[in-house]
Amino acid sequence: MTTPAPKPRIRIREATRADLSEILDVHFEAFGPDPMNQLMYPAGVTENAREMFGHSLFPPESEAAADENKHGETRIFVAELLADDTADDVPVEIVAYAKWQIFRHERPETEWNVEDPPMTTEILGEGVDAEVYNAFLGGMHRVRKTHSRGDASVNLGILACRSTRQRLGAASALMRWGTELADELGVPSYLESSPYGYPVYKKFGYQDIDVLDLPVTELYGAVKTNDRKWGEDSAVELAGPLAPGTYRSAIMKRPAKATAV
Repeated sequence: MTTPAPKPRIRIREATRADLSEILDVHFEAFGPDPMNQLMYPAGVTENAREMFGHSLFPPESEAAADENKHGETRIFVAELLADDTADDVPVEIVAYAKWQIFRHERPETEWNVEDPPMTTEILGEGVDAEVYNAFLGGMHRVRKTHSRGDASVNLGILACRSTRQRLGAASALMRWGTELADELGVPSYLESSPYGYPVYKKFGYQDIDVLDLPVTELYGAVKTNDRKWGEDSAVELAGPLAPGTYRSAIMKRPAKATAV
């Protein structure tokens, strides 16, 4: 009788600035093949663009304090793969990370209903197509804001996993942190889903509330030439079949669960 191989061990912990290089590796490996990422970084991710994205994850303390007032309390967690040949919790590598944004109290409209200025290449980094960024990521943020409004909520900003380390339970472990906090606080959770994250979010109880259907072929000339998903399986019941040449992002909500009395 063959003894089954031990299941890989995953540990979740809060990220530190020292983790940033590995987090960036995970991020751009996970999203690199996505057509929208290729449009935003048409010549590849430059060192300056990588640096600027890292700055957005771990800004200086003075910027972080101001950002918290507008974008909530930010918590970033990493999933580490641990060595399976020792009893010690020895990390092998960071295989996934998640960024959560927490609003513990409802906010007045004067705080949440504020138009963000468009992002520029100077902010995003050399080689980034700011027009695509604003239409895609900016568009998703605007759609989500019409639903989340000033809700007290626990929102998923980013979830990324190394393509070579999928199906180890890392993404699910990171999701549990945020959904359990939302349940503890008795608040809803919102997110914007890529075609590849969609099945994971459905498993955790997120429901379709809207979509951003971006006519990519019409706007940018990109066509679907490989097996990459463009959102054809996302929110079909809500928004209908995906039109040819269109990339769909699903806006999703996990309803609040009543807190114990």
